[in-house]
Amino acid sequence: MGCFYSRCPVDEVHPYDMTPIRHLPVIFVNGVPGAGNQTVAQTISNITGYTMIRPGELVRAEAEKDTARGRLIANKFQAQEDVPEQLTVDIIKEAMLQHQDAKGFILVGFPKNHRMSNMFNRQVKWPEKVVALEVDTELAATRLQNKLSELGRPESEINAARQIVREAAHKVKSVHKRFRGHVVTLDSSGNPKALATTLKEILSDTIEKGQTSQALENMPIAASAPAVVRTTPVSNPVPPSDPPSNLPASTLPPSESVPASIIPVDLLTQEP
Repeated sequence: MGCFYSRCPVDEVHPYDMTPIRHLPVIFVNGVPGAGNQTVAQTISNITGYTMIRPGELVRAEAEKDTARGRLIANKFQAQEDVPEQLTVDIIKEAMLQHQDAKGFILVGFPKNHRMSNMFNRQVKWPEKVVALEVDTELAATRLQNKLSELGRPESEINAARQIVREAAHKVKSVHKRFRGHVVTLDSSGNPKALATTLKEILSDTIEKGQTSQALENMPIAASAPAVVRTTPVSNPVPPSDPPSNLPASTLPPSESVPASIIPVDLLTQEP
């Protein structure tokens, strides 16, 4: 799909037909690193049955591939530069198209910024809901430090956790303003059971809408009755109303027969 990224602009919109999944509900789970994006997304998936898509993991997996796009991403990682937003959106679109039988999608920790959200909205669809995670900055930084330590990241990166959270908080707030009415806030510092209860309440309308959409999508289309071509005169035709007396005789319809016409089946079976 797309083109070789070494030969075309990374911001170019690539030809993906998203029609097969556009009717499916999409939920963004969006918070700063350490806010519990993964935990909340997994809880939503357990409630709804929607498929989780983790853009960060998909991009890292792509960097391992010996392809033009994979090498470009790997080079960005090595230079500690941001991966172009369009690349991330393209990878998400490919993942969604691979799960056309899904009930819906949950995008974890997405979008990272205003530009990325605009690309997704324009090229795929607007999300039904954006679950905005609220958490104390210190708690988020501590969680992030623990996670980075588990992953064996460099000490410098672990120590920079607080700065990472602060910078991300500004971008996240900008994204939430963009979606306004689609945003529901959630305190992600609670225990999993409390989170599940709250999520069921705030997502009830989205779940119901998704079920209705799925039912309509699977509903068979009723076939209309076929028309019958009638080429012989109809017995006892309904007499036409009297034409205006001032018409020439040549324009008057014949009284002894009806021209060949297409007559619906239900009219043919009417009682005289």
